[in-house]
Amino acid sequence: MASFGVWPGPGAAVLCIIPAMKSILAFLVVIILAGCGGEPQSPQQTASPSPAAMQKAPDEPAALAVIAGVNSGQMDYFARNRRYALTYDELIEMFFLKEEPAIEKTGYDIRLRPAADAASYVILAGPSTPSPEVRHFFSDQTGTIRAEQGKEANAQSPAISQ
Repeated sequence: MASFGVWPGPGAAVLCIIPAMKSILAFLVVIILAGCGGEPQSPQQTASPSPAAMQKAPDEPAALAVIAGVNSGQMDYFARNRRYALTYDELIEMFFLKEEPAIEKTGYDIRLRPAADAASYVILAGPSTPSPEVRHFFSDQTGTIRAEQGKEANAQSPAISQ
């Protein structure tokens, strides 16, 4: 005997939804695959800039500002954590650095090299386009920035005045 006016249990609703979801999913797959088909477009013939044209010329004031910012961030990080940050990400997460230094902005590859025990660190900055006229920079936990013209700077390089 059939009973009318009685709502089926929650299992009945699930049994109705699953086939509908399968149908929607199948429809979406067909739409996506159809969008990928068609005639391939011919590549546009545009002149791509040379790698040298894409690189920013070394900007010493910008590089020095970044190095000073990293040194400042490291000092603040050390005061809070009793060790230096191992990565730029650690400095960014603690809001001691806004973003990771980028060659595109300074024209310098600025690398953070921490000691394994995080008791010290070194910052090396080399120009994106090496030249005998362009300076390379070095700094460490002392905060002193050192430079060498035309070659990599190190802890024995002359300190620069800022």
